[in-house]
Amino acid sequence: MVENLDDGSRHLFKVTFNNKALKSLTGVNWKIYFFSFFIVESKHILSKDGLYTKPEGYTLPNVNLKVMHENGCLYSMTPTTGFKELLQNGTREITFFAANWAVSKTDIPPNWYITADGLNARVIDSTKEGFVGEFTSSKQWKRKKEDKYDPYSPMSRYQRYKTTNTNVQMKMVIPTPKEITNLDTSKLLNITGKVTIVHSGLDNEAAFLTDKYNFDSSATASANGVNIYLSINSTILSAEGYSLTVNPSAKTVTIYGMTNAGVLYGVQSLLSLLSHGLSIPQMEIRDEPRFEFRGMFIDVARNFVSKNVLEKLMDSMAMYKLNKLHLHLADDEGWRIEINGLQELTQVGSKRCHSDTEDLCLIPQLGSGPDDTTSGSGFYSIQEYKDILSYAKKRHIEVIPEIDTPGHARAAIIAMEARYRKYSTSNMNDAEKYRLVDPDNESKFLSVQYFKDNAVNPCIESTYVFIEKVVSELKAMHTDAGHPLNIYHFGGDEVAKTAWVNSTKCEQLNFNFSGDAASIRNELKNYFTQRVANITFTHGLNMAGWEDGFNAGDGMPFDISMYQNQHIYSNAWDNVWEWGEARRAYNYANAGYKVIMSHATHLYFDHPYEPDPEERGLYWAPRFTDSYKSFRFLPDNLYENIDVTRMGVPLSKSDVCGANDKKCPALQKPENIAGMQGHLWSETILSEDNFYYMIFPRLLALAERAWHKASWESVTDKTKRTMEMNNDWDSFASTLGTKELNRLDSMGINYRVPPPGGSLDGDNIKPNTAFPGLSVEYSTDSQTWKSGTIPYTGSPVYLRTKSADGKRTSRVVQFSQITASAQLIQMSFTTVILCSVFLYIFLLKN
Repeated sequence: MVENLDDGSRHLFKVTFNNKALKSLTGVNWKIYFFSFFIVESKHILSKDGLYTKPEGYTLPNVNLKVMHENGCLYSMTPTTGFKELLQNGTREITFFAANWAVSKTDIPPNWYITADGLNARVIDSTKEGFVGEFTSSKQWKRKKEDKYDPYSPMSRYQRYKTTNTNVQMKMVIPTPKEITNLDTSKLLNITGKVTIVHSGLDNEAAFLTDKYNFDSSATASANGVNIYLSINSTILSAEGYSLTVNPSAKTVTIYGMTNAGVLYGVQSLLSLLSHGLSIPQMEIRDEPRFEFRGMFIDVARNFVSKNVLEKLMDSMAMYKLNKLHLHLADDEGWRIEINGLQELTQVGSKRCHSDTEDLCLIPQLGSGPDDTTSGSGFYSIQEYKDILSYAKKRHIEVIPEIDTPGHARAAIIAMEARYRKYSTSNMNDAEKYRLVDPDNESKFLSVQYFKDNAVNPCIESTYVFIEKVVSELKAMHTDAGHPLNIYHFGGDEVAKTAWVNSTKCEQLNFNFSGDAASIRNELKNYFTQRVANITFTHGLNMAGWEDGFNAGDGMPFDISMYQNQHIYSNAWDNVWEWGEARRAYNYANAGYKVIMSHATHLYFDHPYEPDPEERGLYWAPRFTDSYKSFRFLPDNLYENIDVTRMGVPLSKSDVCGANDKKCPALQKPENIAGMQGHLWSETILSEDNFYYMIFPRLLALAERAWHKASWESVTDKTKRTMEMNNDWDSFASTLGTKELNRLDSMGINYRVPPPGGSLDGDNIKPNTAFPGLSVEYSTDSQTWKSGTIPYTGSPVYLRTKSADGKRTSRVVQFSQITASAQLIQMSFTTVILCSVFLYIFLLKN
């Protein structure tokens, strides 16, 4: 990536071809496919109205290569007449522009591939992950001139990690319990020897203890040894609340819950106490969740993860008392759930491979390459999905399936078109039964991700036959697994404005359309949501959707009275402050929708942890989101989260809300804030390690805010609130570094290990970490690593943080003369200022 232009309109790529074959590369019968998140050569390829990409493509001058937009993020380049052959061992550089910017290595997806007549499509080895050149200048890592972000140096990171809190207290349990009383650390209960779990009918909850420790399980207490009592108690007022009492003198632990879920959360708190040693102090915990809805969203459509990965995620969710797993099972790039009777959804829609017709698979996207062996392909069989549901049920986690419609539906559309072609010559009724498109729709459009054909048609009856079929089959799977389906999520987001403007079938519905394309789209979305809501209602379900799925315009939702469902849930995600749509969350709640706080600025874990080209993730909302940012989210006071623009320019509340908070409506019905949810969209998640890296440890910060309302959240003075919040963060971060990350290590969860900070301290480098308790290693050659005091002689020193179990490390960062000099200059400048102040005071006194 060469540079981003100052105005943020385009960025410049340079691609170097090096022919290592035994013969020349001529301009005959080959094509290279590659991926870009932004329109390549948009000035030439994109139509003037921006509604489509030109089918003839654009020939790059001087090199005679034609670039074409295939669909989505897939592009191709092919030689034209006049292409000059590339000789053996020859090199050639080509350059081209793409829209907007690229400031991260993951902005350029890997696995470019080549096709040629008579040969199978092959990945070009040199484009496998890690093939993007280094980012060495601000022109590369700044999106535009006004971008305030630079990659952190060890010293800037040191300042971010530094604390002035001299009395950091470890948290007993994460998420923090509502109340801990009668705590006496001098009185300890040693849970060793003969330990009995005493309960009746709580085998599932007791198993979380007996699976971890060699405890007995019985309906009667032991006459000697330690007894851990589990029971249901109606005096607990919250459905998921519990009490936990440790009594060393009686050698007992007593856990009460109003429900089995409450008992499980008490057991999880006990497991947390035991994870730091089997001797636990006398205490009483009274605890209950802040929100009923405490969720984690996983996009398995863009890139797939196995059932085992989801099970490990659910283990951690139960450990930290999260109770909703929102599975994004279908999108443009993939369909991931087997549906009985619609085998094409998985035979075609679950696979990505090189294809001219898409009869066997979807075309590659997001770096998936030309075959179906990567994370771009995969699905859950009916039995595997039932297994996921059973696993979730044992952990009191509700699974919420999402089938994204009417936009983001290309995988379903292509699969049903393959089905149509299969049956069209023998049985036209069967062929058209589940068809999702109007073949006479001549509307031209591009979705946000540049798909030209990803919108289900809301004006044909077969669309609703398809949705009815899918909902029925999902409900049956849930019923068979003993995990009843409660909420069906229909998606609803990001439908292109012009997707249906020229649909013959929509014209035949005799809507009295008025206004522009956006108005037509909204009117048809209104119709679509009513039809889908009616289907879910007949199945006894609640319905959920992304906030723009219910958007009537001007920040207001469709009239909720037109839905018969008991509850309609809306994920409020679009709070990029300068875009002005943060108001939707409170507008929707005031209108009667159950709102799930899903805000992209704090709760989207597909974003990088740092503003660094080496960090994985997209950054369309904030430039980065670390665990600290998620931790300090204020779900009860949305507008107090206003901080900066996407470019890092500071914002005040008045900048966003205007005079008298006119643009920021107040929350009048707080009872309609159902809860909050973290999100992992998977465009850049190409492996299991990528998956864990992006979710953890941010999930723990999510759990903390979803379960526990901290006292500092209610402080109105912002300075005082920030100080108290930082003290709470210090405790939280230290607990992660000394206890919780070890627990994740023991589960095989490869969380992100944050790079260390470093500051000059005389002739040594003083390191620190985001999570105190983690250790730092250093090297002078990036090969041999040492622990202990880090000497600094002026030559570069390499630093890395070790994981809690010592088996993994962070990425390596360099402490160099340049950054050290910058720190010395800053220190010298500060010294001069202080001396000047003291001198000025002295002169005044005299």
